[in-house]
Amino acid sequence: MLGNILGGLTNAAAAEDLLCNLADEALVQRVRSAAEAQSVTPGAYVAANVRHLLEHGSEEIWLDLVSRMANSPQPGVAALQAILSRAFPAARGHAACGHSHPEHQTSRI
Repeated sequence: MLGNILGGLTNAAAAEDLLCNLADEALVQRVRSAAEAQSVTPGAYVAANVRHLLEHGSEEIWLDLVSRMANSPQPGVAALQAILSRAFPAARGHAACGHSHPEHQTSRI
């Protein structure tokens, strides 16, 4: 299940569809604005940021993800929402993957 979820979020077309169907409006707007600033589609922006999170994420992120899935009646939805909220935090200046990337302060692409 987790492999399918992660695969969907790293595919631009599937990521955009999942974003529009499962994310709250504030997150969708953050992604759209950031994608527009980078001249890419929202799906491509989601896929790139989720790949970055997966490649550089700390153990804390993985433990949080598994915990949310285990404690949810809808583990797939919980996993998607957890990943999206980590990849696109509301507050700026916070590295979602658990460590800083000075070169990515305005964008993770």
